[in-house]
Amino acid sequence: MSKKTLDETQELKVLISQLKGFCETIQDILHDKDTSEIGRYSCFCDMAHIYNDFVERAKALFYVQTMFYTFDLDKMPSWGDSTWPIQKKILEQVLVCAKMLCSSLEANIDFANDEFDNLENFIYSRLRTVIFDKPQKEIEVQNAIEALLLGRGLNKGIDYDRESGKFEFSGKEYIPDFIIPKLSLCIEVKLLRENRKSKVIEEISADITAYSKQYQRQLFIVYDLGCIQNEEEFKRDIENAGNVKVIIVKH
Repeated sequence: MSKKTLDETQELKVLISQLKGFCETIQDILHDKDTSEIGRYSCFCDMAHIYNDFVERAKALFYVQTMFYTFDLDKMPSWGDSTWPIQKKILEQVLVCAKMLCSSLEANIDFANDEFDNLENFIYSRLRTVIFDKPQKEIEVQNAIEALLLGRGLNKGIDYDRESGKFEFSGKEYIPDFIIPKLSLCIEVKLLRENRKSKVIEEISADITAYSKQYQRQLFIVYDLGCIQNEEEFKRDIENAGNVKVIIVKH
């Protein structure tokens, strides 16, 4: 799936919702007492085909690494070559597999969000401890963050990258300070000096609009040199923009 054209988490949620509706449909068929058993399960092959399509969509999503079971449709008997107990058994197997697929997709959403939270807490708790002198440029803070990522066991070019993923939005080029592809996360660093508070807020607002077209999650790390009096007020409007987090670290 192209990260440039699709919101991965939204696509994942849509797939989960469709899978749940699919499972409900099969359950309705299995519990339908108004239809003769001879014809009740006649859609078993079609349902297996639809399930296989769900699996292919799941494999294409960013967070799904597991290989899921699929049905060999070429070896599956047709309605005319099978009895209703066989048809029912296959339909029940499709239901079980679909529920397992749905659970796995839901777990992947939770995993990504948990990792996002863990990374936020890690950087917030450690960044100040690795910056000894008052930074004069943002690159000094960026270097400290990269040291933390490496110390956490992340590999550059595999788990994260720095100043890559350039893209254009509204006629302007954007290059995130860091990206973590497996979380569809971009990280931006802002060094907040005196009289730059309004400017930094404007920069973050513009970044959020642009990066939301490319990345699922955004983390802004604001290294404050004594300009922010009310941290909650500073973060509130920014974090209301969606899956965006702001870390304020004071020197």
